[in-house]
Amino acid sequence: MNTELIAQTWESIGDHVAFVEAFYARFFERFPGYRRLFPHRLDAKHLDKMVRTMALLARLSEDEESIAPHMHKIGAAHKPYALEAKDLDNFRAVFIEALSERLGAAWPPGADAAWDAAFRQVLIPLMREGGG
Repeated sequence: MNTELIAQTWESIGDHVAFVEAFYARFFERFPGYRRLFPHRLDAKHLDKMVRTMALLARLSEDEESIAPHMHKIGAAHKPYALEAKDLDNFRAVFIEALSERLGAAWPPGADAAWDAAFRQVLIPLMREGGG
């Protein structure tokens, strides 16, 4: 997994909160059924949690011991929603799409694969463990 590329692309997006807001708008547009799982208005606290989680993933995706407690906590918080693998895959796909579009021509070769690996090998498995 290319953690340098993940960190580089995450830092390149600039305003992380604005990006997360745009991501959620796209996610809810593409998958409107998920909207009911979130607060009516995504407040700064919710957006900041997402920014911090993705920043942690960007910095520590190869160091599962450091990221595991946080991802387990997030998985446990999502347990009541009974998320299935396809739900997390939908999130992954839209996130990477939104990130690549945000960076446009600055999206480097291999970034799709790096982020995909971070989600599939780290974020999703650790969330599922925490939601056990």
